[in-house]
Amino acid sequence: MKRYSSTGDFKLAALPLAVSLVASPLFVSLASAQVLEEVLVTAERRVESLQDTPIAMTALTSDNIEKRGITNTDDMFAAMPGMGGFSSPGSRGITSLSIRGISGGSPANISLDPAVGMYLDGVYVGKMLGSALDVAQIERIEVLRGPQGTLYGRNATAGAMNIISRKPLGEFAVDVTAGMGNYNLRTLKTNIDFDSIGQVGEGAGKLAAAASFLTKERDGFYNNYSGGEDFDNLDRQAWRAALRWQPVESLTVDYVYDHSELDEINTLQKVVGFTPGPTLGGDRLSFLRNTVLPFATGLGAAPGADPRINDRWLPSIQKTIDAYERVLANGEGRPDGGWADSTPITQSEVDGHALTAEWQLGEQGVLGDVTLKSITAQRETETYVAGDLDDIDSSLDANGIGAYNDSLHGVLLQYYGGSGGASFPGVDALWAAVDQLGAGHSMQDTRSKYEQLSQEFQLIGATEQLDYALGLYWFEDEANYDRRAAFAMPLAGRDAQKYTLESDALAVYGQSTYRFAQLEDRLALTLGMRYTEEKKAISYNYGAVATPFGTSPAQAISRDNNFYNFSYNATVAYDISDDINSFIRYATGYRSGGFNGEVFNNSFDEEIIEQLEIGIKSDWWNNRLRVNAGLYTYQYDDLQTSELKSSGGGITSSTINAGKADRWGSELEISLAPIEDMVVSLAHTYINGDFEEYPDTCNAANTQCIDGAKEAKRGNSPSNKVNASVDYTFASTAIGDFNVFADASWQDTWEQVSLSPSVVDNTPILYTNSSMDARTIINARLSLSKIPVDAGDLMVSLWVNNLTKDDYPSYGVNFQGLGLITEQYGAPRTFGMEVRYRY
Repeated sequence: MKRYSSTGDFKLAALPLAVSLVASPLFVSLASAQVLEEVLVTAERRVESLQDTPIAMTALTSDNIEKRGITNTDDMFAAMPGMGGFSSPGSRGITSLSIRGISGGSPANISLDPAVGMYLDGVYVGKMLGSALDVAQIERIEVLRGPQGTLYGRNATAGAMNIISRKPLGEFAVDVTAGMGNYNLRTLKTNIDFDSIGQVGEGAGKLAAAASFLTKERDGFYNNYSGGEDFDNLDRQAWRAALRWQPVESLTVDYVYDHSELDEINTLQKVVGFTPGPTLGGDRLSFLRNTVLPFATGLGAAPGADPRINDRWLPSIQKTIDAYERVLANGEGRPDGGWADSTPITQSEVDGHALTAEWQLGEQGVLGDVTLKSITAQRETETYVAGDLDDIDSSLDANGIGAYNDSLHGVLLQYYGGSGGASFPGVDALWAAVDQLGAGHSMQDTRSKYEQLSQEFQLIGATEQLDYALGLYWFEDEANYDRRAAFAMPLAGRDAQKYTLESDALAVYGQSTYRFAQLEDRLALTLGMRYTEEKKAISYNYGAVATPFGTSPAQAISRDNNFYNFSYNATVAYDISDDINSFIRYATGYRSGGFNGEVFNNSFDEEIIEQLEIGIKSDWWNNRLRVNAGLYTYQYDDLQTSELKSSGGGITSSTINAGKADRWGSELEISLAPIEDMVVSLAHTYINGDFEEYPDTCNAANTQCIDGAKEAKRGNSPSNKVNASVDYTFASTAIGDFNVFADASWQDTWEQVSLSPSVVDNTPILYTNSSMDARTIINARLSLSKIPVDAGDLMVSLWVNNLTKDDYPSYGVNFQGLGLITEQYGAPRTFGMEVRYRY
């Protein structure tokens, strides 16, 4: 009989009709004996078939992961149906994920919690910071879509992602993969398992160990015309040690230590256009050409004029005009290279410790077969980012001449216009500030440190008709942030933002599944609930900021708040036949409220989500055809969303509670094994809905407003996404088996953030939101495996990513009043070769 874990609610009348079906994309690759492979998952705290698990989810096995070239979360965006994401501009190894239109916001903001709960071997990763660092040995990745508030707790409103690493084998084994590719790519991944020591049940028991190492290096994709290292390179290392101790048959203790390092040049932030400048008369280039340049020329010719007008300012005006003309001439599209006053870098280190003990107690009367589990973990991340957030060369030569930002030109025009071109103390202070801080558009300089501790106890049991899981979870973390950024230099000075954020959370949860014997176990009911208490506290310590116009005072404040939540789910699952399983699931979840450290005294409330979905998972044609489908709708209250805001003369991510969103979506997945050793897969996902409620942006008198609900758009999630793949072992020869794997992913346009409003001179302004273009990415891999060797297994693979060289932007930033609109781009076409040896 099938053993189900399911939940549900009978509010089906609330479910809107849709044109397409929602799926639980599976994308199983391996075809063997002309049937589809069964994948076992642990999404509900016990091992069961993915097809028997009544949750919309994707599971990638180690074979899937290898063929798709997935080594970190950045590689998963295209591979996972229904998932979106982006790497933070100005940072590396920092990733934001979205599922079903629910996004975690700016990933580089360490005070924000993710919306997708990420778990490494059962350990929750509290922040998006450092989430994209490569890992060395992955056995399986499970992505659960929809709120997972019962078993996975807070900050899983969009879903959860489980990354499961392979346990030590207990016998000597070697697995080495070496690779090379264009842009001078070099990779090496090594895993060594050692012979175990001792025997289970004898003396100290049995101890098994394994060690992994990964290194990846690649030259930059974009030339650095300023002379530094090229943009968007790779320089990453990761290693991992795993121990498994079995003193007796019923007790297993696993310890894992993982370490990752990253030291890279950031992705080029290409300037593709300019925002309107209301205080500059609208068009910034026209302002420079038609106002600043002729007026400065006249001022420089006036008797007694400051010689710096002719010696420094006029040449700099022309350099700025030339730079802006070049930006507009180049337009959008992947560049060959760019400039940087200060080469942008990211340096990051991550350390993690996890101790997991599992004690199988066996039959315990009415409790059934019982297992106790303890997961104790500590993780720490340190990150440093610095350098430009644009590619306009504003560096100063020996004479102090450069492409100044247009705001500086506007102030110089105002100063000299008032003095008739003469020097005076105010303009002297401004020039001195230019010499000290420069005249660039943007520069970041930020150090972050994050540490978390967690402890979880689980009691997992099963009787003939009932499966259950009970848990107690404790979590605390601390984030320290020190930012010294500069924008529109030197007018805004240099920010001195520091804060410390602390969280403490305690939760108790339980979930059970009952199968009705009266219906031959075909009907199952799952109920789950979780209660959470948490406290957030922040200490702001913003230092005084010196500008050419004076010094803004230091600001400091400490705040705290308590949050409480009760999440639950209910699923009704019914096996229509042995090969067709259906379910109705109602689930809630919440994302913690808190404080945004990047905007002084900016607090926000928790967000709540309620979702209803129906799904079907089916196998046909003697397990050669798999069709998984479903439909969902959710209501989102007080949802947290990111807006770009001008703050302290710079730009930062502000967090607000937007109000309410009612959305629905569909997903459909089909996998087919038409002939022996071939699997063809196709999936389509759809999301509909923006905002029903969103705060308006008004002037001080509330006489002019921007209608937030009308203008705001769902961020970081395309409405349509299609995934297709073919996996075919087309020849078995004396020299080995030939396999080709190709996958294609298409997604339509999506918005970068929900809204970019501002108020300038008491007038509300809506800046154009950066919209990311539709994209089609095609990847392919040709492998020769089972190559005859004296011992072990040898495989050689040729691969190519972005075969058609799709020129797509992966993220963009509208800098609002600072004037710039930037884009960063996904990887160009890359290709290479890998050799893998296993013994």
